[in-house]
Amino acid sequence: MFIQTLRAPVAGTVFRFSIAGACGTTSVEVRVNDRSIFKRAYTKMLCHAAALIPADTAGRTLTVTASDTLGNHKSLAYEISAADPGPHSMLSSTRPGPAGSGRRTLSR
Repeated sequence: MFIQTLRAPVAGTVFRFSIAGACGTTSVEVRVNDRSIFKRAYTKMLCHAAALIPADTAGRTLTVTASDTLGNHKSLAYEISAADPGPHSMLSSTRPGPAGSGRRTLSR
């Protein structure tokens, strides 16, 4: 299972992401620091989702967490930007990007 997004999260915008390779029901949650802003369960192997990021959250951490029926767990965290840094690709099983590309934390 993996989580992917093509754009970094920006305060006050819609954050789009996908989860693929999950088995059975997949529980997905998006949090800004300790506050949940999106929570849903999916029954397909591939899901596309979107969460509205509150406007006053630049500099905070957005975390997408997914767990499936088999016990697989993935998490992807990223610092929320004040402005759009442009397109990129983030995959939950990749290494951090070059210095200055924004902080991100990955777990398997």
